Amino acid sequence: MRRGSILGLAALLALSACSDDSPYVMVSGGGIIFNYRIAEATAGIVAEVARPLPEGGFVEASFQNPAGGADIVESKPVSPDRRRFTFVTPPLTGIEADKDYRVVVRVLDADGSPVQTVETHVHSDLDQSILPKVPLTVGPGYARNPAASTE
Repeated sequence: MRRGSILGLAALLALSACSDDSPYVMVSGGGIIFNYRIAEATAGIVAEVARPLPEGGFVEASFQNPAGGADIVESKPVSPDRRRFTFVTPPLTGIEADKDYRVVVRVLDADGSPVQTVETHVHSDLDQSILPKVPLTVGPGYARNPAASTE
């Protein structure tokens, strides 16, 4: 009898893990990346799939723009075999030290209606002024940039 109770409890736990209240995605990482070699800063976020996503849907990330203006929005289609969504902004300007920048990750169904929204932030401990004025390297092999000063 005890074995049956344990199996029943395991089945209930498995069913509760698949409930409609569980999240579709969970943010597992993110931050602001300063690439000193190419004199660029970007923001990125990673969303891990926690349960099957709506067929025909999208996962969207909206980054607060440090320079002001409209948010930077990137969207990727859902596919059954995709377990992770990585979003990286184009190069950013206006990043300030010790400031949080808002990021909103949304799961959209095939009609574009949101079925989950996750709000988080990325943080910068550094000011963008730490980057060199011109890239130190150029090309895929990181060759020295002749335009970079050797001060």
